Amino acid sequence: MDEYKLLIHVLEFCEENGSRHNNVHFDVDHKLVEELYDRYGVQPSIDELKQIVDRCYAREWLEHAYLGSGRHNGLKLTSKGMGVATSKRKSEELRKNRPLPKKVSDYIEDHKGLFVLLGSCIALAGLIISFLAKGSGNG
Repeated sequence: MDEYKLLIHVLEFCEENGSRHNNVHFDVDHKLVEELYDRYGVQPSIDELKQIVDRCYAREWLEHAYLGSGRHNGLKLTSKGMGVATSKRKSEELRKNRPLPKKVSDYIEDHKGLFVLLGSCIALAGLIISFLAKGSGNG
């Protein structure tokens, strides 16, 4: 699981309940793990969630809603975090709705090293076959 899923989860919780982002507080606990499992089908450990929250906090995507709540309790989404979540969710939607030729093009671009290697292997195999065919014809 990554930071973006957590941010998007909190943003969607706000939207589903009609709450502003600065009014929704959450804790890193088993309830959050269950909510993430229900939404995404992933079940991170509490320790993994704490690391994710620490990264989000360092990037100013999350902040403490009130003092004395502990390091991983009483957290809320910042305006910056809301912007990141909105942007990431939009880019994921656009990525899912690409036409087939664009998906194929992006796949080739993402894996161009594999295609170069495959092409090189095919060329080398053709060269070896050609060399062997000429060698066996002379002999």
